[in-house]
Amino acid sequence: LRMGDPDKATADKLIAKFDPFYPAKSDFVTRELCQVLVYLKSPTAIAKTVALLRLPSKHTPQPGMQDVIARNKGYGGSIQKMLDNAPDQQKIALIFSLRNAKEGWNLDQRKGFFGGIAEARKWSGGASYQGFLTNIEKDAYDNATDVERLAIEAAGLRQPFRPKELPKAQGPGRAWTMADVLALETKMKARDFLNGQKMFGAARCVVCHRFYGDGGATGPDMTQAAGRFSYKDMAESIIEPSKVISDQYKASIVTTLSGKRYSGKIVSETKDMITIVIDPEDSTKVVEVKKSDVDEVKLSPTSLMPEDLLKPLNEGEVLDLMAYLLSRGDPKHPVFKK
Repeated sequence: LRMGDPDKATADKLIAKFDPFYPAKSDFVTRELCQVLVYLKSPTAIAKTVALLRLPSKHTPQPGMQDVIARNKGYGGSIQKMLDNAPDQQKIALIFSLRNAKEGWNLDQRKGFFGGIAEARKWSGGASYQGFLTNIEKDAYDNATDVERLAIEAAGLRQPFRPKELPKAQGPGRAWTMADVLALETKMKARDFLNGQKMFGAARCVVCHRFYGDGGATGPDMTQAAGRFSYKDMAESIIEPSKVISDQYKASIVTTLSGKRYSGKIVSETKDMITIVIDPEDSTKVVEVKKSDVDEVKLSPTSLMPEDLLKPLNEGEVLDLMAYLLSRGDPKHPVFKK
């Protein structure tokens, strides 16, 4: 661990040695092997661990607690209720380790994992118990790809991000063109970080895009956008979203034999069914179409991302938003220096 991740040859050698022993007869050895095999990216670790999570749960006994309960009838009853609904600590440990697996998931395995967390929430624990489960769930979600996050939400495995109320731009806005926004690049200095953060909401970016853990899952995570895009690239993606569409985020048009047409993002596909998110601002709005009913599936030339998102913003607000996006959310970035 001190030397960092092993090279692939070393990892493969260790996986070949340990994988046949997982899961073990001993709960302790099973927990240790789960940690090691997830860390080494074993191709069987996810499937084997999810299978364990789907086994009947066993409440972990707490020996020696009866003496504590008998000392005081006031708190003793509360402790007894908690013990009667105690968590399956083995499953908690497996969920905790499996949250770090980033590659090799399918949707059915995600259902097993998030279903395990949902079951664990019904058990009783200490004051921080539910918070720990929330953190485990968040880590697993953050470790998923953009497309996987959307599929997780569309399957109802996790509640999507929904802002209570979006902030309003001060304006007055205007119909911003590509030339207008490019002309502002020379003014990218002494910008306002907090106002840029506010404009990320006012322009509705936060509804579909994550930025440092907050936001929707329909579009790509914008946290590292500055590492991939220049000012011009970023402006073009906002002003002309359909000009260049990444294959990963292209919408599809599904036409059925009966003539119905559905436009949206295909998030799940089995041998029998296609699942489509039809509203880019709400990942829970999905349509399932039987493959036997499908006449044609083709890529849409139009981006899921709407146009005119900058229209409510004035010049300063556009500049603050661009600075916020290109700074990777760092308030100490030179662009904010007064």
